[in-house]
Amino acid sequence: MKRWFPPQESGVVLRLALPIIAGMAGQIVLNLVDTAMVGRLGATPQAAVGLSSFTFLMLATVVTCLGTGVQAIVSRREGEGERQAAAAALDTGLCLSAAIGLPMGYLLAQATPALFELLSDDPEVIYGNDIYSGGSEYLAIRLLALGVLGANFCFRGFYNGIGRSGVYMVSIVLIQALNILFNWIFIFGNLGAPVLEVRGAAIASVTAQVVGTCFYTFLTLLQADVRRDYQPFRLKRLRSKYFTSLARLAWPDAIRSAAVLISMTLFLKLHGEVSTHSLAAGTILLNIGSAGFLVALGMGFAGATLVGQALGRGQPGEARGLVWLGIRLCLLILLPAVIAVAIWTVPILKVFSQDPITITIATPALRLFTAIAMANVVPIVLMHSLLGAGETRWVAKVQIAQMYMLMLPLAALLGLWLPQTLGYQSDTAAVFGLWTGLALSRALIALAVVPRFQGDRWERVAL
Repeated sequence: MKRWFPPQESGVVLRLALPIIAGMAGQIVLNLVDTAMVGRLGATPQAAVGLSSFTFLMLATVVTCLGTGVQAIVSRREGEGERQAAAAALDTGLCLSAAIGLPMGYLLAQATPALFELLSDDPEVIYGNDIYSGGSEYLAIRLLALGVLGANFCFRGFYNGIGRSGVYMVSIVLIQALNILFNWIFIFGNLGAPVLEVRGAAIASVTAQVVGTCFYTFLTLLQADVRRDYQPFRLKRLRSKYFTSLARLAWPDAIRSAAVLISMTLFLKLHGEVSTHSLAAGTILLNIGSAGFLVALGMGFAGATLVGQALGRGQPGEARGLVWLGIRLCLLILLPAVIAVAIWTVPILKVFSQDPITITIATPALRLFTAIAMANVVPIVLMHSLLGAGETRWVAKVQIAQMYMLMLPLAALLGLWLPQTLGYQSDTAAVFGLWTGLALSRALIALAVVPRFQGDRWERVAL
Protein backbone atom coordinates (compact mmCIF):
# COMPACT_ATOMS: atom_id res chain seq x y z
CA MET A 1 0.00 0.00 0.00
CA LYS A 2 2.81 2.43 0.81
CA ARG A 3 4.34 1.79 -2.61
CA TRP A 4 1.06 2.48 -4.43
CA PHE A 5 -0.08 5.22 -2.05
CA PRO A 6 2.99 6.88 -0.48
CA PRO A 7 1.67 8.86 2.52
CA GLN A 8 3.46 12.16 1.93
CA GLU A 9 2.66 12.42 -1.79
CA SER A 10 -0.89 11.16 -1.23
CA GLY A 11 -1.39 13.90 1.34
CA VAL A 12 -0.25 16.54 -1.16
CA VAL A 13 -2.70 15.31 -3.82
CA LEU A 14 -5.65 14.88 -1.46
CA ARG A 15 -5.22 18.27 0.22
CA LEU A 16 -5.54 19.83 -3.21
CA ALA A 17 -8.22 17.57 -4.69
CA LEU A 18 -10.67 16.97 -1.82
CA PRO A 19 -11.77 20.61 -1.39
CA ILE A 20 -12.39 20.83 -5.15
CA ILE A 21 -14.44 17.62 -5.09
CA ALA A 22 -16.39 18.82 -2.04
CA GLY A 23 -17.09 22.17 -3.68
CA MET A 24 -18.33 20.55 -6.88
CA ALA A 25 -20.49 18.11 -4.91
CA GLY A 26 -22.00 20.98 -2.96
CA GLN A 27 -22.75 22.78 -6.22
CA ILE A 28 -24.65 19.78 -7.62
CA VAL A 29 -26.67 19.26 -4.45
CA LEU A 30 -27.58 22.92 -4.18
CA ASN A 31 -28.42 23.08 -7.90
CA LEU A 32 -30.91 20.25 -7.38
CA VAL A 33 -32.52 22.25 -4.57
CA ASP A 34 -32.54 25.30 -6.82
CA THR A 35 -34.29 23.30 -9.57
CA ALA A 36 -36.86 21.99 -7.11
CA MET A 37 -37.65 25.53 -5.91
CA VAL A 38 -38.26 26.74 -9.46
CA GLY A 39 -40.32 23.59 -10.10
CA ARG A 40 -42.88 24.78 -7.54
CA LEU A 41 -43.90 27.47 -10.05
CA GLY A 42 -45.19 24.86 -12.50
CA ALA A 43 -44.07 22.92 -15.57
CA THR A 44 -43.94 25.85 -18.03
CA PRO A 45 -41.83 28.17 -15.82
CA GLN A 46 -39.53 25.25 -15.01
CA ALA A 47 -39.12 24.49 -18.72
CA ALA A 48 -38.38 28.17 -19.39
CA VAL A 49 -35.74 28.35 -16.65
CA GLY A 50 -34.22 25.00 -17.62
CA LEU A 51 -33.85 25.95 -21.28
CA SER A 52 -32.53 29.40 -20.33
CA SER A 53 -29.98 27.95 -17.90
CA PHE A 54 -28.58 25.57 -20.51
CA THR A 55 -28.40 28.35 -23.11
CA PHE A 56 -26.67 30.61 -20.59
CA LEU A 57 -24.08 27.94 -19.77
CA MET A 58 -23.31 27.54 -23.45
CA LEU A 59 -22.95 31.30 -24.05
CA ALA A 60 -20.99 31.76 -20.82
CA THR A 61 -18.13 29.58 -22.10
CA VAL A 62 -16.85 32.77 -23.78
CA VAL A 63 -15.71 33.97 -20.34
CA THR A 64 -15.66 30.87 -18.11
CA CYS A 65 -12.87 29.43 -20.27
CA LEU A 66 -10.62 32.19 -18.93
CA GLY A 67 -10.48 30.28 -15.64
CA THR A 68 -8.72 27.35 -17.34
CA GLY A 69 -6.11 29.65 -18.84
CA VAL A 70 -5.58 31.51 -15.58
CA GLN A 71 -5.05 28.25 -13.66
CA ALA A 72 -2.51 26.96 -16.21
CA ILE A 73 -0.47 30.17 -16.15
CA VAL A 74 -0.72 30.72 -12.39
CA SER A 75 0.35 27.18 -11.52
CA ARG A 76 3.34 27.46 -13.90
CA ARG A 77 4.42 30.81 -12.42
CA GLU A 78 3.89 29.43 -8.90
CA GLY A 79 6.24 26.54 -9.67
CA GLU A 80 8.80 28.99 -11.03
CA GLY A 81 8.54 31.11 -7.90
CA GLU A 82 7.29 34.11 -9.95
CA ARG A 83 4.38 34.96 -7.71
CA GLN A 84 3.81 38.49 -8.94
CA ALA A 85 3.59 37.13 -12.48
CA ALA A 86 0.99 34.66 -11.18
CA ALA A 87 -1.07 37.57 -9.86
CA ALA A 88 -0.62 39.32 -13.21
CA ALA A 89 -2.38 36.34 -14.84
CA LEU A 90 -5.31 36.87 -12.46
CA ASP A 91 -5.39 40.60 -13.25
CA THR A 92 -5.33 39.82 -16.98
CA GLY A 93 -8.21 37.38 -16.63
CA LEU A 94 -10.29 39.87 -14.65
CA CYS A 95 -9.71 42.58 -17.26
CA LEU A 96 -10.67 40.25 -20.10
CA SER A 97 -13.77 39.11 -18.19
CA ALA A 98 -14.93 42.71 -17.89
CA ALA A 99 -13.87 43.77 -21.40
CA ILE A 100 -15.52 40.77 -23.08
CA GLY A 101 -18.28 39.73 -20.70
CA LEU A 102 -19.95 43.05 -19.93
CA PRO A 103 -20.49 44.39 -23.48
CA MET A 104 -21.18 40.94 -24.92
CA GLY A 105 -23.63 40.19 -22.13
CA TYR A 106 -25.47 43.46 -22.80
CA LEU A 107 -25.67 42.84 -26.57
CA LEU A 108 -26.81 39.24 -26.15
CA ALA A 109 -29.40 40.33 -23.58
CA GLN A 110 -30.98 42.58 -26.21
CA ALA A 111 -31.19 39.64 -28.62
CA THR A 112 -32.68 37.06 -26.25
CA PRO A 113 -36.28 37.19 -27.57
CA ALA A 114 -35.10 36.43 -31.10
CA LEU A 115 -32.68 33.80 -29.79
CA PHE A 116 -35.38 32.08 -27.76
CA GLU A 117 -37.69 31.87 -30.77
CA LEU A 118 -35.08 29.56 -32.31
CA LEU A 119 -35.10 27.34 -29.22
CA SER A 120 -38.81 27.01 -28.46
CA ASP A 121 -42.18 27.26 -30.24
CA ASP A 122 -44.12 27.84 -27.04
CA PRO A 123 -44.91 31.57 -26.56
CA GLU A 124 -45.36 31.08 -22.80
CA VAL A 125 -41.90 29.51 -22.52
CA ILE A 126 -40.42 32.42 -24.50
CA TYR A 127 -42.35 35.41 -23.19
CA GLY A 128 -44.35 34.13 -20.21
CA ASN A 129 -47.84 35.45 -19.54
CA ASP A 130 -49.66 37.80 -17.18
CA ILE A 131 -48.60 35.72 -14.16
CA TYR A 132 -44.91 34.94 -14.75
CA SER A 133 -42.01 36.04 -16.97
CA GLY A 134 -40.67 33.91 -19.77
CA GLY A 135 -37.32 32.30 -20.40
CA SER A 136 -36.09 35.15 -22.62
CA GLU A 137 -36.25 37.63 -19.72
CA TYR A 138 -34.56 35.16 -17.37
CA LEU A 139 -31.73 34.67 -19.87
CA ALA A 140 -31.39 38.43 -20.47
CA ILE A 141 -30.95 39.12 -16.75
CA ARG A 142 -28.37 36.35 -16.38
CA LEU A 143 -26.42 37.58 -19.41
CA LEU A 144 -26.06 41.08 -17.97
CA ALA A 145 -23.76 39.57 -15.32
CA LEU A 146 -21.64 37.58 -17.77
CA GLY A 147 -18.51 39.53 -16.81
CA VAL A 148 -19.10 38.79 -13.11
CA LEU A 149 -19.27 35.05 -13.80
CA GLY A 150 -16.02 35.24 -15.76
CA ALA A 151 -14.35 37.00 -12.82
CA ASN A 152 -15.43 34.20 -10.48
CA PHE A 153 -13.86 31.59 -12.74
CA CYS A 154 -10.63 33.61 -12.93
CA PHE A 155 -10.44 33.77 -9.14
CA ARG A 156 -11.10 30.02 -9.02
CA GLY A 157 -8.24 29.41 -11.45
CA PHE A 158 -5.91 31.62 -9.40
CA TYR A 159 -6.58 29.96 -6.05
CA ASN A 160 -6.52 26.44 -7.49
CA GLY A 161 -3.31 27.35 -9.33
CA ILE A 162 -1.50 28.43 -6.14
CA GLY A 163 -2.73 25.31 -4.34
CA ARG A 164 -5.42 26.90 -2.12
CA SER A 165 -8.36 24.90 -3.41
CA GLY A 166 -10.17 25.31 -0.08
CA VAL A 167 -10.99 28.87 -1.14
CA TYR A 168 -12.83 27.50 -4.18
CA MET A 169 -14.78 25.08 -1.98
CA VAL A 170 -15.90 27.82 0.40
CA SER A 171 -16.78 30.21 -2.40
CA ILE A 172 -18.88 27.78 -4.41
CA VAL A 173 -20.85 26.66 -1.36
CA LEU A 174 -21.36 30.31 -0.38
CA ILE A 175 -22.57 31.29 -3.86
CA GLN A 176 -24.96 28.35 -4.19
CA ALA A 177 -26.33 28.73 -0.65
CA LEU A 178 -26.97 32.43 -1.27
CA ASN A 179 -28.61 31.54 -4.56
CA ILE A 180 -31.12 29.36 -2.70
CA LEU A 181 -31.71 32.07 -0.08
CA PHE A 182 -32.26 34.74 -2.74
CA ASN A 183 -34.54 32.35 -4.65
CA TRP A 184 -36.68 32.03 -1.51
CA ILE A 185 -36.78 35.81 -1.19
CA PHE A 186 -37.30 36.89 -4.80
CA ILE A 187 -39.23 33.99 -6.35
CA PHE A 188 -41.82 33.69 -3.61
CA GLY A 189 -41.77 37.26 -2.24
CA ASN A 190 -40.46 36.64 1.27
CA LEU A 191 -38.99 39.20 3.71
CA GLY A 192 -41.08 41.95 2.16
CA ALA A 193 -39.82 41.43 -1.41
CA PRO A 194 -42.31 41.35 -4.31
CA VAL A 195 -43.26 38.00 -5.86
CA LEU A 196 -41.05 37.88 -8.98
CA GLU A 197 -41.20 34.14 -9.85
CA VAL A 198 -39.07 33.43 -12.98
CA ARG A 199 -37.59 36.95 -12.97
CA GLY A 200 -36.76 36.46 -9.29
CA ALA A 201 -34.84 33.26 -10.02
CA ALA A 202 -32.62 35.18 -12.46
CA ILE A 203 -32.10 38.07 -10.02
CA ALA A 204 -31.20 35.55 -7.30
CA SER A 205 -28.53 33.92 -9.48
CA VAL A 206 -27.02 37.24 -10.50
CA THR A 207 -26.99 38.57 -6.93
CA ALA A 208 -25.29 35.41 -5.65
CA GLN A 209 -22.62 35.69 -8.36
CA VAL A 210 -21.96 39.35 -7.48
CA VAL A 211 -21.61 38.48 -3.79
CA GLY A 212 -19.24 35.67 -4.78
CA THR A 213 -17.02 38.09 -6.69
CA CYS A 214 -17.00 40.48 -3.72
CA PHE A 215 -16.06 37.56 -1.44
CA TYR A 216 -13.12 36.61 -3.67
CA THR A 217 -11.97 40.25 -3.90
CA PHE A 218 -12.13 40.98 -0.18
CA LEU A 219 -10.50 37.64 0.68
CA THR A 220 -7.65 38.39 -1.71
CA LEU A 221 -7.13 41.80 -0.11
CA LEU A 222 -7.44 40.50 3.47
CA GLN A 223 -4.76 37.79 3.22
CA ALA A 224 -1.49 39.41 4.23
CA ASP A 225 0.72 36.85 2.49
CA VAL A 226 -1.24 37.18 -0.77
CA ARG A 227 -0.93 40.97 -0.67
CA ARG A 228 2.77 40.77 0.15
CA ASP A 229 3.95 37.94 -2.09
CA TYR A 230 1.61 38.13 -5.09
CA GLN A 231 0.61 41.82 -5.06
CA PRO A 232 -2.66 41.38 -6.99
CA PHE A 233 -4.73 44.11 -8.64
CA ARG A 234 -1.71 45.99 -10.01
CA LEU A 235 -2.99 46.97 -13.46
CA LYS A 236 0.17 48.90 -14.31
CA ARG A 237 1.95 45.51 -14.53
CA LEU A 238 -0.19 44.30 -17.41
CA ARG A 239 1.35 43.81 -20.84
CA SER A 240 -0.15 42.93 -24.21
CA LYS A 241 1.71 39.59 -24.19
CA TYR A 242 -0.24 38.55 -21.08
CA PHE A 243 -3.54 39.08 -22.88
CA THR A 244 -2.29 37.21 -25.94
CA SER A 245 -1.06 34.25 -23.89
CA LEU A 246 -4.29 33.95 -21.91
CA ALA A 247 -6.49 34.27 -24.99
CA ARG A 248 -4.44 31.59 -26.76
CA LEU A 249 -5.12 29.18 -23.90
CA ALA A 250 -8.76 30.14 -23.39
CA TRP A 251 -10.39 30.08 -26.82
CA PRO A 252 -9.90 26.32 -27.47
CA ASP A 253 -11.37 25.57 -24.05
CA ALA A 254 -14.37 27.77 -24.82
CA ILE A 255 -15.05 25.83 -28.01
CA ARG A 256 -14.52 22.52 -26.20
CA SER A 257 -16.91 23.39 -23.37
CA ALA A 258 -19.66 24.59 -25.71
CA ALA A 259 -19.20 21.53 -27.93
CA VAL A 260 -19.53 19.20 -24.94
CA LEU A 261 -22.78 20.86 -23.82
CA ILE A 262 -24.26 20.66 -27.32
CA SER A 263 -23.19 17.03 -27.76
CA MET A 264 -24.86 15.98 -24.51
CA THR A 265 -28.03 17.75 -25.63
CA LEU A 266 -27.91 15.77 -28.89
CA PHE A 267 -27.26 12.61 -26.86
CA LEU A 268 -30.43 13.29 -24.89
CA LYS A 269 -32.28 13.99 -28.14
CA LEU A 270 -31.40 10.45 -29.28
CA HIS A 271 -33.18 9.18 -26.16
CA GLY A 272 -36.19 11.26 -27.14
CA GLU A 273 -36.21 9.62 -30.58
CA VAL A 274 -36.96 6.33 -28.81
CA SER A 275 -39.77 7.43 -26.45
CA THR A 276 -40.69 9.89 -23.74
CA HIS A 277 -39.90 7.29 -21.06
CA SER A 278 -36.47 6.79 -22.63
CA LEU A 279 -35.86 10.54 -22.53
CA ALA A 280 -36.79 10.57 -18.84
CA ALA A 281 -34.44 7.64 -18.24
CA GLY A 282 -31.62 9.38 -20.12
CA THR A 283 -32.06 12.55 -18.07
CA ILE A 284 -31.86 10.57 -14.81
CA LEU A 285 -28.79 8.67 -16.02
CA LEU A 286 -27.01 11.90 -16.95
CA ASN A 287 -27.78 13.37 -13.52
CA ILE A 288 -26.33 10.30 -11.80
CA GLY A 289 -23.45 10.23 -14.26
CA SER A 290 -22.52 13.85 -13.54
CA ALA A 291 -22.23 12.94 -9.85
CA GLY A 292 -20.14 9.90 -10.80
CA PHE A 293 -17.68 12.10 -12.69
CA LEU A 294 -17.23 14.47 -9.74
CA VAL A 295 -14.28 12.70 -8.16
CA ALA A 296 -12.46 12.36 -11.48
CA LEU A 297 -13.10 16.00 -12.40
CA GLY A 298 -11.91 17.19 -8.99
CA MET A 299 -8.78 15.10 -9.31
CA GLY A 300 -8.31 16.45 -12.83
CA PHE A 301 -8.40 20.06 -11.58
CA ALA A 302 -5.86 19.10 -8.92
CA GLY A 303 -3.76 17.40 -11.59
CA ALA A 304 -3.77 20.60 -13.65
CA THR A 305 -2.25 22.50 -10.72
CA LEU A 306 0.29 19.76 -9.95
CA VAL A 307 1.39 19.60 -13.58
CA GLY A 308 1.72 23.38 -13.91
CA GLN A 309 3.69 23.78 -10.70
CA ALA A 310 5.99 20.84 -11.44
CA LEU A 311 6.70 22.16 -14.95
CA GLY A 312 7.51 25.53 -13.40
CA ARG A 313 10.07 23.80 -11.19
CA GLY A 314 11.46 21.92 -14.20
CA GLN A 315 10.35 18.53 -12.83
CA PRO A 316 7.91 16.98 -15.34
CA GLY A 317 8.65 13.50 -14.00
CA GLU A 318 7.30 14.56 -10.61
CA ALA A 319 4.12 15.84 -12.29
CA ARG A 320 3.62 12.55 -14.12
CA GLY A 321 4.05 10.54 -10.93
CA LEU A 322 1.66 12.71 -8.91
CA VAL A 323 -1.06 12.58 -11.59
CA TRP A 324 -0.92 8.76 -11.77
CA LEU A 325 -1.03 8.70 -7.96
CA GLY A 326 -4.12 10.91 -8.17
CA ILE A 327 -5.72 8.41 -10.54
CA ARG A 328 -5.06 5.55 -8.11
CA LEU A 329 -6.51 7.57 -5.23
CA CYS A 330 -9.51 8.44 -7.37
CA LEU A 331 -10.16 4.77 -8.11
CA LEU A 332 -9.87 3.96 -4.40
CA ILE A 333 -12.36 6.69 -3.49
CA LEU A 334 -14.83 5.67 -6.20
CA LEU A 335 -14.79 1.92 -5.53
CA PRO A 336 -17.30 1.87 -2.60
CA ALA A 337 -19.73 4.13 -4.49
CA VAL A 338 -19.51 2.00 -7.64
CA ILE A 339 -20.21 -1.17 -5.65
CA ALA A 340 -23.14 0.49 -3.88
CA VAL A 341 -24.74 1.65 -7.13
CA ALA A 342 -24.26 -1.78 -8.71
CA ILE A 343 -25.98 -3.48 -5.76
CA TRP A 344 -28.77 -0.95 -5.10
CA THR A 345 -29.42 0.17 -8.69
CA VAL A 346 -33.21 0.15 -8.51
CA PRO A 347 -33.54 1.88 -5.10
CA ILE A 348 -31.19 4.62 -6.31
CA LEU A 349 -33.25 5.12 -9.47
CA LYS A 350 -36.41 5.36 -7.35
CA VAL A 351 -34.95 8.46 -5.71
CA PHE A 352 -35.23 10.18 -9.09
CA SER A 353 -38.42 8.60 -10.45
CA GLN A 354 -41.42 6.63 -9.23
CA ASP A 355 -42.37 5.55 -12.76
CA PRO A 356 -41.76 1.77 -13.05
CA ILE A 357 -41.34 1.92 -16.83
CA THR A 358 -38.64 4.59 -16.60
CA ILE A 359 -36.83 2.64 -13.88
CA THR A 360 -36.94 -0.58 -15.92
CA ILE A 361 -35.49 1.21 -18.95
CA ALA A 362 -32.71 2.90 -16.96
CA THR A 363 -31.59 -0.09 -14.84
CA PRO A 364 -29.35 -1.97 -17.36
CA ALA A 365 -27.76 1.28 -18.58
CA LEU A 366 -26.97 2.40 -15.02
CA ARG A 367 -25.35 -0.96 -14.28
CA LEU A 368 -23.29 -0.53 -17.45
CA PHE A 369 -22.28 2.93 -16.26
CA THR A 370 -21.06 1.54 -12.92
CA ALA A 371 -18.97 -0.99 -14.84
CA ILE A 372 -17.23 1.72 -16.88
CA ALA A 373 -17.07 4.44 -14.23
CA MET A 374 -13.67 3.30 -13.00
CA ALA A 375 -12.27 3.24 -16.55
CA ASN A 376 -13.57 6.78 -17.16
CA VAL A 377 -11.28 8.10 -14.43
CA VAL A 378 -8.13 7.74 -16.53
CA PRO A 379 -9.06 9.91 -19.56
CA ILE A 380 -10.87 12.53 -17.44
CA VAL A 381 -7.97 13.09 -15.03
CA LEU A 382 -5.34 13.00 -17.77
CA MET A 383 -7.17 15.43 -20.05
CA HIS A 384 -7.64 18.01 -17.29
CA SER A 385 -4.02 17.55 -16.22
CA LEU A 386 -2.94 18.29 -19.78
CA LEU A 387 -4.98 21.49 -19.62
CA GLY A 388 -2.72 22.51 -16.74
CA ALA A 389 0.26 22.08 -19.04
CA GLY A 390 -1.32 24.43 -21.58
CA GLU A 391 -2.47 21.71 -24.00
CA THR A 392 -5.91 23.31 -24.38
CA ARG A 393 -5.93 23.06 -28.19
CA TRP A 394 -5.02 19.37 -28.29
CA VAL A 395 -7.52 18.47 -25.56
CA ALA A 396 -10.25 20.39 -27.41
CA LYS A 397 -9.55 18.52 -30.65
CA VAL A 398 -9.57 15.13 -28.96
CA GLN A 399 -12.70 15.67 -26.89
CA ILE A 400 -14.67 17.15 -29.77
CA ALA A 401 -13.62 14.19 -31.93
CA GLN A 402 -14.71 11.81 -29.18
CA MET A 403 -18.12 13.44 -28.90
CA TYR A 404 -18.99 13.94 -32.57
CA MET A 405 -17.01 11.24 -34.37
CA LEU A 406 -17.31 8.46 -31.79
CA MET A 407 -19.97 8.94 -29.10
CA LEU A 408 -22.91 10.24 -31.13
CA PRO A 409 -22.40 7.94 -34.17
CA LEU A 410 -21.82 4.88 -31.96
CA ALA A 411 -24.83 5.73 -29.78
CA ALA A 412 -27.08 6.13 -32.84
CA LEU A 413 -25.73 2.91 -34.33
CA LEU A 414 -26.07 0.74 -31.22
CA GLY A 415 -29.15 2.41 -29.73
CA LEU A 416 -31.31 3.16 -32.76
CA TRP A 417 -30.17 1.44 -35.95
CA LEU A 418 -28.96 -1.94 -34.65
CA PRO A 419 -32.04 -2.83 -32.54
CA GLN A 420 -34.32 -1.98 -35.46
CA THR A 421 -32.20 -3.97 -37.91
CA LEU A 422 -31.91 -7.06 -35.72
CA GLY A 423 -35.55 -6.95 -34.65
CA TYR A 424 -35.10 -6.74 -30.88
CA GLN A 425 -36.28 -3.16 -30.59
CA SER A 426 -37.34 -2.08 -27.11
CA ASP A 427 -36.86 1.04 -25.06
CA THR A 428 -34.58 -0.78 -22.62
CA ALA A 429 -32.38 -2.18 -25.41
CA ALA A 430 -32.24 1.21 -27.14
CA VAL A 431 -31.13 3.11 -24.03
CA PHE A 432 -28.62 0.39 -23.19
CA GLY A 433 -27.24 0.69 -26.73
CA LEU A 434 -27.00 4.48 -26.45
CA TRP A 435 -24.97 4.21 -23.26
CA THR A 436 -22.84 1.43 -24.73
CA GLY A 437 -21.88 3.91 -27.45
CA LEU A 438 -20.90 6.44 -24.81
CA ALA A 439 -18.87 3.81 -22.95
CA LEU A 440 -17.00 2.72 -26.08
CA SER A 441 -16.17 6.31 -26.99
CA ARG A 442 -14.69 6.83 -23.52
CA ALA A 443 -12.56 3.71 -23.87
CA LEU A 444 -11.32 4.76 -27.31
CA ILE A 445 -10.38 8.29 -26.21
CA ALA A 446 -8.12 6.76 -23.56
CA LEU A 447 -6.08 5.26 -26.41
CA ALA A 448 -5.17 8.80 -27.47
CA VAL A 449 -4.89 10.48 -24.07
CA VAL A 450 -2.65 7.98 -22.27
CA PRO A 451 0.15 8.00 -24.92
CA ARG A 452 -0.03 11.79 -25.07
CA PHE A 453 0.45 12.09 -21.31
CA GLN A 454 3.20 9.46 -21.26
CA GLY A 455 5.02 11.34 -24.01
CA ASP A 456 6.95 14.56 -23.53
CA ARG A 457 5.33 17.06 -25.90
CA TRP A 458 3.29 18.66 -23.12
CA GLU A 459 6.49 19.20 -21.13
CA ARG A 460 7.68 21.70 -23.75
CA VAL A 461 4.56 23.88 -23.96
CA ALA A 462 5.62 27.46 -23.25
CA LEU A 463 3.32 29.70 -21.22
